[in-house]
Amino acid sequence: MSSALVAALRESGGYLRDDGYEQTAQLMARAADEIERLNRVHALEADSETPAASRRPVDRLRGFAKTNG
Repeated sequence: MSSALVAALRESGGYLRDDGYEQTAQLMARAADEIERLNRVHALEADSETPAASRRPVDRLRGFAKTNG
């Protein structure tokens, strides 16, 4: 997701906090943090050089079971 969305969430949180919506502002900040974390995970997965490493763990286990079954 875009960094513009993260910036908008963080900026809006300040306005909400000023108007007394502290919990909503906290949720928006956490959403922004989660988006940034997911962006980092996605970048790491995209940079992975081995095809097997980018597959889901369950897919790796299925492949292992087929070859060793």
